[in-house]
Amino acid sequence: MSRGPYYHDRMMTRPFDDSETCIETAYALLRSWTRGLFRFDEHVHSLKFVVAPDGRLVAPVMVAALRTTDTALYIPDDDAPALELLVSLEPFEDEGATAAMADRWRIHHGSEEDINWTTMDIDMARFSGMVIDGEAMIRGNTFAPDEAMLCRSINQLGDEALRAMCRSRLSVEVEDPVAVAVDPLGVDVRARFDVLRLPFGTPIEDPERVLDIIANWIRG
Repeated sequence: MSRGPYYHDRMMTRPFDDSETCIETAYALLRSWTRGLFRFDEHVHSLKFVVAPDGRLVAPVMVAALRTTDTALYIPDDDAPALELLVSLEPFEDEGATAAMADRWRIHHGSEEDINWTTMDIDMARFSGMVIDGEAMIRGNTFAPDEAMLCRSINQLGDEALRAMCRSRLSVEVEDPVAVAVDPLGVDVRARFDVLRLPFGTPIEDPERVLDIIANWIRG
């Protein structure tokens, strides 16, 4: 298994005619996942992450990962990645002002195995044969001021309503669904064994539209 950050062109061979479309598709794909395969030096392992309100990725990692600059994240994995990210790690403490980032991860994934918290800046991405500057992939969530209220309102609809929502949008039966994140592209729902992504289909600008969209999903 090759280890380099940009080791092959087997991701998606269909070229995009419009570079902006390629970037937007790559970003939507990033927002659709909360796990990937993380490589640092010669080590490769599964990694659960979340996107912070400022657009950086957040994850707990092995301490050895903090001692190298050769780090990359493959989504969904490095055998057939659709998206490759070259990342830089910045450790932070799970206390004070930065504790909320670790809490966000726990809300999505539960208890962490590694205790070395880090943010990941995206230096560069590769998608469909195109190299994308990392700045295009790090975007603040414009719904961040309303996110907690939106998640609370969605969850107050009740377990059966959320299960109907997942059934309508994803054609899956979900146990114990909980809305844990909302952004202009979609909603993250934590299920018993995974985090599911329910995309809106097109970006929305007004957070007040979210609950109307959810209601339509529930009605099927």
